[in-house]
Amino acid sequence: MKSNRTHLRTLSVAVAMGVAAMGAEAATPPTLATTGLKTSAVFTGGATINAGASYLSEVPAADAADLVANIQPAADDVGKSGSIVVIAAIPGLGYFMKLSGGIWVPWNTVDPIQPLVTKTLSAKEEVKILDGLIGSDTNLTGLTIQAYVGYYTGGSINNLTYTATPASIKIAEAPAAGCPTNTTLLSGTTFAGKPVCELSGSARILSNTHLTANNSYFINGTVFIGTNTPTENADKISLTIDAGTTLFAPEGINTLVIDRSAKIFANGSKAKPIIMTSEVDVAGVDALNTRGKWGGLVINGRAPLNTQSGFDEGEGSTGQYGGGTNPVADDDSGAVTYVQIKYAGYPITPENELNSISLQGVGSGTILDYIQIHNGADDSIEFYGGTVNAKHIVSTGVDDDALDWTTGYVGKLQHIIIKQTTSGDNCVEADNLGSNPIASPQSIPTISNLTCIGSSGVKSSGHAMELKAGTGMHMTNSVIGGVFPTGKEGCILIAGAATFTNAGSSISTLNGTLTMKDSIITTACAAELKEGSSDTNSPWKTADWYGAQENSTSGTVDLGGPNGWVNGTSLNAIPANIPTDSFFDKVDYIGAVKDETSDWSAGWTFTDF
Repeated sequence: MKSNRTHLRTLSVAVAMGVAAMGAEAATPPTLATTGLKTSAVFTGGATINAGASYLSEVPAADAADLVANIQPAADDVGKSGSIVVIAAIPGLGYFMKLSGGIWVPWNTVDPIQPLVTKTLSAKEEVKILDGLIGSDTNLTGLTIQAYVGYYTGGSINNLTYTATPASIKIAEAPAAGCPTNTTLLSGTTFAGKPVCELSGSARILSNTHLTANNSYFINGTVFIGTNTPTENADKISLTIDAGTTLFAPEGINTLVIDRSAKIFANGSKAKPIIMTSEVDVAGVDALNTRGKWGGLVINGRAPLNTQSGFDEGEGSTGQYGGGTNPVADDDSGAVTYVQIKYAGYPITPENELNSISLQGVGSGTILDYIQIHNGADDSIEFYGGTVNAKHIVSTGVDDDALDWTTGYVGKLQHIIIKQTTSGDNCVEADNLGSNPIASPQSIPTISNLTCIGSSGVKSSGHAMELKAGTGMHMTNSVIGGVFPTGKEGCILIAGAATFTNAGSSISTLNGTLTMKDSIITTACAAELKEGSSDTNSPWKTADWYGAQENSTSGTVDLGGPNGWVNGTSLNAIPANIPTDSFFDKVDYIGAVKDETSDWSAGWTFTDF
C-alpha cells in the first residue's frame, strides 16, 4: 500500500502533466483512465451545456457550462463509507481543491487532501465539479480547466483511487465579429436581431465550419456539408452550430444536408435552443397553419438498410445513403440536441417530399436528443433504415406522419410527444420495405414512453398507428389519446400479409416482432382497430392482437397540462415496465411526461400555437 506522501506526489504529477481528456461531442462523458488502489473503478467526466444531453470538447464562452464526473466505485467498495475528492488545475492560477458546500481552496502537494463529501458509496456517484460556469463572465475564455476526481475508503487517503487523466472543460474565445469560414455576409440584412451570413448551396462545403451565435444563417439552396463518399468516423469534417443560433431559409427546396463524409454538432441548451426555420417565421406568422416552407435537415449515413443493394437515394436529390455490402452499424453523424425545426418539409411533387428531419441510413454513434419539429408539411421525422437511437422528441402540428420508419430501421426511441392540431395523418406510420416486405433486416424499433394525441383536424384517413409492409415494432409504456376519425380505416390499422405473418400465424402463436405492451388507448380507439382492405383473410384481427398484448388496456386517457401532453392521475396509476436495455431511462410512468414538475419539454419548445 502506498504512503500518504506517495499518493500526494502521484496525484500532483498527474495534475502537472495536464493530460487532455479524450472524446468530443458524445451522449456520455468520456471515460477517464483510473489509477490508485482500485483500478477496477470506472470514472467518466466532461463538459456539458445541456445537463448531459451531450458533452462537448469546447464550450461557447457565453453559455453556462457544467464540468461533471461520474464514479463507479470498485464493486467491493459499494456500500462502504467513502470520501470523494476533487482537485482542479486552472492555467495561471494553480491548483484548487473543492470542499463541502462548493468551496474551492488553493492546494499544493504538501497540503493534505480533504474530501468534498463523505458518504455511503452507491454504484454510481455523480460529482458536479463546476456548475454554470460562463467563461466570458469569469475571464476564463480560451483556457482549459482540468479536474481530477477520486475517492478513498476506510477514512485513509492511503486507499485513494483517482483519475489518471482529467475531466476537462475548454472554454472557447468569444466569437469574432463578422461571418465564419464558409459563409458570406448578406450586407444590410438582419434576422432574429442579428447580422445574417449565407450558407450557399452553389458548392459543397468541404472543411470544418463553425456557426457561432452572434449571427443568423441563411440557407440558400441545397447546402451539402461534406461529400457523398462513405468516410471513417475519425476522418469526417464537422458542422458545429452553437447554442442559441438561428438558421433560416427562403420558401422552396432549401435544405441542409449532412453527407456521409461529415458530422453535425448542433448542441443547443434548454435556455438557448438552436432554431432552424423559415424566413416567414417573424412577428405575425400563422404558427398554427404555416407549413412546408423549406426543405429541412437531412443526414446521410452508412448504417444498414434492407434494400437489395444496401444503398438508397434520398428524396429531393439529397444523395445516396447506406453502407452497401459494408454497412457500419455504429456510424457517427454527430449530435443534434435542443433543436427546434419549424415550418419545414417542402413538397417538391406529391411523390417527392422532404421531411423536417430525414435520417437516411444513420448509425447508432449519432446523438438525437431534445428535438422539436413544428408544423412540418410531410413527416416530422423519418428513419430510412439505420440504427440511430433518439430521446425526447416533440412533434407538433405535422401535416402528414409524425414518426415514420422504413427499409429496416432497428433503433431505440424513448420520450416521444406527438400532438396533432389542424392537420395531420398518422402519429406513427411504419414499413419494412414496400417492394419486399420480408426483406432483412426487418424494421423492428423498440419504443417506450410515447404519447400520441389525435385531433379533429386530422385527415379522414388518419390513424394513431398504421403498421404495414412487413414492419415489426416493440412498443411499451405508451399512451394513445385525443380523437381520430371514426368509421374509416381505424385508430390502429395493421395492413399487409407480411405484417401479420411476421408477427405470428395466430393470436396464440405471436412470435414477438409486433408488440404493444404495458400501454393504454382510449375506449374510442379500441373500437376502431382494423385491418387493411385487402386483409380479409388475415390470420388474426387487429382488435384480437391488441387484446392479446401483455398489460395493455383501453379506457380513459387523462392528459392535460399547459400543452395537453402531461399525464393525469389515472395514467400515473398504471405501472411502467421499462425495457432492460441500458439506453432506456428507468422512469416510473407510462407516456411521455409524468407531471408538470418533471415536464422535460418545458422551457425550450415552441408552444405559441
